[in-house]
Amino acid sequence: LLPSIALPTATLTVEPQSPVFTGETVTLKCVIESHSGWKYKWYKGRNNNLLSQSDTSTHTIKVSESDKGQYWCQGEMRDRPVSSQMSGRVYLTVKSE
Repeated sequence: LLPSIALPTATLTVEPQSPVFTGETVTLKCVIESHSGWKYKWYKGRNNNLLSQSDTSTHTIKVSESDKGQYWCQGEMRDRPVSSQMSGRVYLTVKSE
């Protein structure tokens, strides 16, 4: 058995902060302090829809009305079956011009 290690926490930041306008570009950034070698998974909404997964810690959205809602992220190590804790949820508010 692997020694139980405290799972690193993912922190989600959003630039610019909401409210944002339709047509703006929003960057979600998932920060995990320890180690490198993470893959990042991006989730949205109450039903935990997996938006995408990537090797980079940012996910960019060109905002439309349907992008409002809550987002969060989680890291998964590439070479080990270890996941970070889920980040807190960030709510994106979208305004139309």
